[in-house]
Amino acid sequence: MAKSNVLIALGGNALDVKEKDLPNMGIDSMDQRAEYKVARKSMEAVGELLKTGEVGALVLTHGNGPQVGKILAQQELTKNQYPRMMPLDVCVADSQGRIGASIQNVLTNVCMNNDINRKVVTLVTQVEVDPQDQAFKNPTKPIGSFFTEENAKAEMQRTGAVFKEDAGRGWRKVVPSPQPKIILEKEVIEKLYGESFIVVAGGGGGIPVMRNEMNEIRGVEAVLDKDRTSSLMANELGADIFIVLTEAPFVSLNYNTPEQVDLKEVGLAEMQKYMDEGHFAEGSMKPKVEAAMNFVRRGGKKAIIANLFQLVDAFNGKVGTHIVA
Repeated sequence: MAKSNVLIALGGNALDVKEKDLPNMGIDSMDQRAEYKVARKSMEAVGELLKTGEVGALVLTHGNGPQVGKILAQQELTKNQYPRMMPLDVCVADSQGRIGASIQNVLTNVCMNNDINRKVVTLVTQVEVDPQDQAFKNPTKPIGSFFTEENAKAEMQRTGAVFKEDAGRGWRKVVPSPQPKIILEKEVIEKLYGESFIVVAGGGGGIPVMRNEMNEIRGVEAVLDKDRTSSLMANELGADIFIVLTEAPFVSLNYNTPEQVDLKEVGLAEMQKYMDEGHFAEGSMKPKVEAAMNFVRRGGKKAIIANLFQLVDAFNGKVGTHIVA
């Protein structure tokens, strides 16, 4: 039986520690131990998938919205002592290293403990964007913590940042999110991908860069959508299956209402109809659905959107939303 080459996009919640969940994990403070425990749970799901023997090449990407938001908050709180603020591209690079190290550490241990003969490597990844992208004029990408409407408006007045309501969950800061155009480390990822390494790449959508008048790359104040970058990477690497893991077990119509309908297997034309009808929230499920659809449109066999901890069942078609041509 032929193995499938897979790219899995992990949501930011794969490593984000919620304070309310700490007692259940036996931890009494928000520290790195908590983050590693959450990562371990996420990576055990990946280990279960590898144990099926049905996966060939594997790349993991990950979100970083909660982590970048916390980096920015820490900078704001310490600006009187350390006045030099890091730009967003540096914050993304920072979060890539931190999250990649967590994933690499725990997944290496999961593989070792389950006799899975795979090595894990993390690659700092830059992604080129178009300087004329309209996203720079219309920030839409949510990052960081949720605020009440009152607190969000106070922050907007105080800092000049832009906050928007996020799918009924509260208000979050939004920043420019241009389209990914070129994955600069693609050839390196391909080489590792072809040698049975599990590659952690494209974290947080990649470090956003653009070319200057001398054709040199420079970081830019933006955050890329990790699902868009992941979809592009999956196609360019020739992945058979693109899996987007998130908190929701399905893509749903009329989400969070009495009329909610969970989607199981959906063709591109049907999913586009739902997209046009406005069922999916900007900054929440919409980018995931768009990324999944684009992967299939560009020749991918199947895209799956499913819950983080239902990976094996999603891969086997038992749960999740499966998008096909």
